[in-house]
Amino acid sequence: MWIYGVGGAGKTTIAKAIYNEISHQYESSSFLRNIKERSKSDILQLQQELLHGILKGKFFRISNINEGTIMIKRCLNSNRVLVVFDDVDELKQLEYLAEEKDWFESKSTIIITSRDKQVLAQYGANISYEVPKLNKEEAVELFSLWAFKQNLPEEVYKNLSYSIVDYANGLPLALKVLGASLFGKKLSEWESALSKLKTTPHMEIYNVLKISFNGLDDMEQGIFLDIACFFKGNDKYFVSRILGPYAEHGITTLEDRCLITISNNMLDMHDLIQQMGWEIIRRECPEDLGRSRLRDYDAYDVLTRNMGTRAIRGLFLDKCKFNLSQLTAESFKLINKLRLLKIHNPHRELFLEDHLPRGFEFASHELTYLHWDGYSLESLPMNFHANSLVELSLRDSNIKQLWSGDKLHDKLKFIDLSYSTHLIEIPDFSSVPNLESLTLEG
Repeated sequence: MWIYGVGGAGKTTIAKAIYNEISHQYESSSFLRNIKERSKSDILQLQQELLHGILKGKFFRISNINEGTIMIKRCLNSNRVLVVFDDVDELKQLEYLAEEKDWFESKSTIIITSRDKQVLAQYGANISYEVPKLNKEEAVELFSLWAFKQNLPEEVYKNLSYSIVDYANGLPLALKVLGASLFGKKLSEWESALSKLKTTPHMEIYNVLKISFNGLDDMEQGIFLDIACFFKGNDKYFVSRILGPYAEHGITTLEDRCLITISNNMLDMHDLIQQMGWEIIRRECPEDLGRSRLRDYDAYDVLTRNMGTRAIRGLFLDKCKFNLSQLTAESFKLINKLRLLKIHNPHRELFLEDHLPRGFEFASHELTYLHWDGYSLESLPMNFHANSLVELSLRDSNIKQLWSGDKLHDKLKFIDLSYSTHLIEIPDFSSVPNLESLTLEG
């Protein structure tokens, strides 16, 4: 049996409850905790513990790992046992403990907990169980047990309790940690703690969730941060083409590691995992101008102060919240590694002008995604580099022509110029040989 889910979901708690309930039905049993960490340096001790359990407490000293492996295989094959391997994220961590299911007697039961669904498939688990979020009633009860030592919140703390339960979004770890941290505290301390949580995660929760992030390679980490900052709630195929040829595999890995979910092809993630991603970005640099991904207020601050740097890879801005007429010709000049730029108007029925200066320019050669609603200039800047561009969206713009000359944009696949009523010339299709969609609606 395989129990999987996001960090802090309660996998170990469930496995322990099952173990305690059914272990008496077996000849012997063993519960090995924290396999992931202990397998790095403690294999011999893990083997000793496993043998101690399946030999019913008899002491059996092994002198090396190979000897332990032989002994374990012999004992597992000849006894009906219950074994729990807790927190496994790679098959090699079981190599010297139970490398294959065939090591076990046919009526034995193996329970493995993991954050990674792919390990489940590789080991060939017959039954899998994804730990769901707690529902609202369960969450309130668990939080109250830790915060008040009773099943429901005290009346004076009721509203604050429900706000914290909403913040935890059904994650048992968060409910326990936050409940315990607020036990016996004054109302004003609760209010202060809730206010802090809106901008800064609780470190114990953050550290547990970040374990899954740390297990990703550099490219997978980048894809995770892009989704956490910019693409939660977006279509999987749209995000895959924007983030490049490795993105589809990376997204699958993130789903396997329970860092994202995919439903009806839409990407989603738990609110606390998203906040963990934001915190990782914030820690890149205490000042917003040194961070790799910026949104809204941080992005606006950097652009209007002309404080952009080559560290910035993505910048998304809701133009309904800001006055973009304060942008200058220098706003993007130093942001020369930018990959993702979206300046959007979520309320398109409201016409919002930018009044960009004529000398306005983009310096980046790496831009793969440019979305600018209501772009005010009549063409893209003369120095605009589109050799990496995959998608271009200039809806409701003043654009008359995109570019002049015989520039080749062989990566560009999607162009949206809908409701750009001043348009007088469309690109020569020979310059965009891989174009899949051109939208000229309105």
